[in-house]
Amino acid sequence: MSSFEKVVKNACKPKAAPPKSKYLDPIVAATWSEDGAVHDVCKALSPRFREPNAIVVFKALIVLHTMIRNGATDNVLSYLSGSEVLRLKNVYGGQWEGYKAPQNLQNYAMYLDSRIRGYRELKHDAIRVQSESNRDARLSMSLEEDARRSGRSKPEPRPSGGPQRSKTVMGRKLRVMTVEKGLLRETKAVHKMIDALVECRFYMDDLEDELSLTALRMLVKDLLILFQAGNEGVINVLEHYFEMSHVDAEQALAIYRHFCKQTEHVVEYLGVAKKLQNLLNVPIPNMKHAPVSLVGALEEYLNDPNFEQNRIEYKTNKDAAERSVKSGKPAKEEAPPLPKPATEAPAASSSTDAPKPEGGKALSDFFSAIEEEQQTMFNPQTNSPTANYFQQQAAHNPFVQRQMTGAFPGQPQMQFQNTGFIHPQMTAVPFQHQQQQQPQSFSAFLQPQSTGFLQPQATGSNPFRQSTLMPQTTGLSPFGPS
Repeated sequence: MSSFEKVVKNACKPKAAPPKSKYLDPIVAATWSEDGAVHDVCKALSPRFREPNAIVVFKALIVLHTMIRNGATDNVLSYLSGSEVLRLKNVYGGQWEGYKAPQNLQNYAMYLDSRIRGYRELKHDAIRVQSESNRDARLSMSLEEDARRSGRSKPEPRPSGGPQRSKTVMGRKLRVMTVEKGLLRETKAVHKMIDALVECRFYMDDLEDELSLTALRMLVKDLLILFQAGNEGVINVLEHYFEMSHVDAEQALAIYRHFCKQTEHVVEYLGVAKKLQNLLNVPIPNMKHAPVSLVGALEEYLNDPNFEQNRIEYKTNKDAAERSVKSGKPAKEEAPPLPKPATEAPAASSSTDAPKPEGGKALSDFFSAIEEEQQTMFNPQTNSPTANYFQQQAAHNPFVQRQMTGAFPGQPQMQFQNTGFIHPQMTAVPFQHQQQQQPQSFSAFLQPQSTGFLQPQATGSNPFRQSTLMPQTTGLSPFGPS
């Protein structure tokens, strides 16, 4: 018996308690070694996944997850992606000597296997790249803050001999990756990992079980980073949607549809984790995510018979605008405006250009500010995700609202029920709960429509006062004659 076999065996004892640090530390340290220690550890860990005892298998999965999180991620995943030594499919396939594994245990094995398959496909780990990106961002902010405090206008450049991120690692960031470099493929790979992770609902098991809490704690930390990476990928996809070919645009729309459904599961998962912070000791921030109400507008653009003509025109106008910025000359009238806040988007309706360019101009204005206008994940009033709150956010489509301002003059107008005041699901919501949720629905996309879209509300009346009258409606429009 080798030294690693003994350590791994002790770490996976059939005792309902997390592996002790005195066993985990040498295992994690071995992942940084270049003398084949990772092979020895994985070889010693492999028999534990074929044990009929669920506790032994559970602890083996926790050991593997700890190796990936705290050890040399690339060394571990590169070795596992090139071999089938662990055979995790046996775990989530339930093929252990007639023993049926608990459902969450199978899902846990499936998630770790998705991390290995993702590394095999992408040649890097999305969580590690995103973590390094976040670390670099924090360092940059710290340097800028120090420069402001010391009176310097700019932080001093980092010495050439210091550690710097390679261009390869920086190019893997989903926020700056191009479609040609694999943006769509990598975004889909990250979403697959998130899908596998949110199925690991250990919070539905015994919360007094230390093994379940240990696994859930690491999963929540992974989800926070994975969702951030996936969200940045979706934002990047949306911002370049009008430049894509029809084939790529179809894939992008499918990715966005999936993201909208996936966000609901992530909000639910992190909402439960937020309530269990006293047990998990993992702070859950109120994360932002891309808007989840653009499917109809994106699909309409994709199905437009003049798709290719619109795409070429958009790229031409964008290139002209970028050239004018570089040369310092004012852009021509037909060029799209420079990225500006979404509050200036209604200006597109006053343009004298043809209707199609107007629509593309309004859309480009919106996407230029999409990152700044992300929606928050939790209700700022109650600090928890609620079904009605999420549905209220998803009910607002900024492109449909733009139909009333001239962005799409040929389309039918939207009824007032989608303004947030007469939402069909609001009539059964208690008055106090409705008051808490209503302001958030206006925070992102109703403000740009103030030029005419909200004129019916410009009489000085209180929108919250109107909401109190909703349960008493008699079927007549509140904006019509009484």
